Amino acid sequence: MNVRRPLGATAFFVALQFTGIPLLLRLLLTEENRSDPRAYPRYPPPPGLPPEHEQYVTWTNGHIAWVARTAHRSWIRYNIAAAVSGLSAIGTTFTVAVQAPPWLTATLGLVAAVGQFFQQFGHDREKAHLGHQQAVKLQKALRDYVTDSAELSGTQLRRRFAEFRRQFESLKEEYGSEILKVRALDMPQIAQQNGSDPSRNA
Repeated sequence: MNVRRPLGATAFFVALQFTGIPLLLRLLLTEENRSDPRAYPRYPPPPGLPPEHEQYVTWTNGHIAWVARTAHRSWIRYNIAAAVSGLSAIGTTFTVAVQAPPWLTATLGLVAAVGQFFQQFGHDREKAHLGHQQAVKLQKALRDYVTDSAELSGTQLRRRFAEFRRQFESLKEEYGSEILKVRALDMPQIAQQNGSDPSRNA
């Protein structure tokens, strides 16, 4: 009976892991992919713009949507890695308590470690936050421009478009630089552990 009890508890826990983790991941994917369409509405170009200016305003709508989707993907990856790593770490403690087979404990420990490594290596949380901030500010710039241009025409309309374009491109460069800084943190630590210094090889 002392053997059956750990085996029964282990079997129950393994079944819970294999059914609970996919269900949790499915819920995360569904929740994150169903973003409110009112968060980033598309704005039509103001009337009276030249064709090239209309094309730019149309492009900004698509660019904002792309930035938001990219941020959502990073947030999904972070949540998946955190959920899998955390559940596996809890499972490791449980398998030790019920004296489960060593291979099961080792497997769960490996999965937990890989999840932690993926979170630190990918920096998805930081990239998701920066991406969402960028999308919000770009959307605000577009909304303010469309609202301000509703009653403008001629020279004033062209001047307002030039201001909007400078602001939009400035925000792109600002947050693009910040995201590149985060991505640059991915590899150097591994290179230093191997004893190599890229600056010395230049």
